[in-house]
Amino acid sequence: MRELERIKRIIDLVSQLWTYDHTLTLGRLLEKWIWTDWMASRGDIFQPEDTQTEQRLHESIKRAQASLSSTSELTQLQKDIINKLAELWLHVPDQRFGQFLSNYAFGHFMSHPPKAMLHQSDETILEALQQCTLK
Repeated sequence: MRELERIKRIIDLVSQLWTYDHTLTLGRLLEKWIWTDWMASRGDIFQPEDTQTEQRLHESIKRAQASLSSTSELTQLQKDIINKLAELWLHVPDQRFGQFLSNYAFGHFMSHPPKAMLHQSDETILEALQQCTLK
C-alpha cells in the first residue's frame, strides 16, 4: 500500500502551484510545470512515481515564486476540481498521481493524441470527474 499522506501533500502542492499560474487549465498547468520533459519523451503521464511528482511540484513552486510576482485565489471551478481529485484519489490510493489522472480525469480523452490529452477545458475535466462512480 502506498503512503496515504502523499495524496494530501500532492493535491495541496498542485493547488499551491495553480495559484501562481491560475490562468492555465489543470492539464496545461501540469504539462508546463512538471511533465514537459516526460511528455516530450514518452507522451503520457501514467508512469512517473509520486516521489518524482512531489519533487517536481516543490521545484516548480520555487521556480514559480521566482518568476511570477504574485498569486491569485483559485476560482470556484479550480477549487471544485481540486476537491474532487482529493475525494476520488482516496478511493484508489494505490494509483500514482499520473495514473489516477489518466484513469479518472484525462483518460476519457484517450482517443485524442496522447500529448493532446491534457488539453481539455477545466469544465470538461470536472464533468468527467463528477461522472466517476467508485464502489
